[in-house]
Amino acid sequence: MTSLLRIPKYELDPAFVGNARVEYDQMKAFEGADFVYAKNWAAYTGENYGQILSKDREWTVGDRQMGVTNNAFFMHCLPVRRNMIVTDDVIESAQSIVIPEAANREISATVVLKRMLEGLK
Repeated sequence: MTSLLRIPKYELDPAFVGNARVEYDQMKAFEGADFVYAKNWAAYTGENYGQILSKDREWTVGDRQMGVTNNAFFMHCLPVRRNMIVTDDVIESAQSIVIPEAANREISATVVLKRMLEGLK
């Protein structure tokens, strides 16, 4: 089952949530996880769109949170604000797969662009 950890005031549009379980207890959301995909805590909708409303470091992904996972892999699409979204220890660990993820994103974007340009013929 997929769980989404959300902070109040940072709700996702229900269209994106789908059937995923939304969890508001951070440590409960990390328990037993196989993958942790972190993203910034900017407001998604409304008058605060894109603004960072809280700089509470309790939400920074660190050893404490990763310690309750199932030896989870850490993911982030980059760029990342180090020691705000994730600690250096986590992003530089053997469980971090941010660099391969970024490489895959580059290939995917190239394919999309290629197909768009081919469609112009």
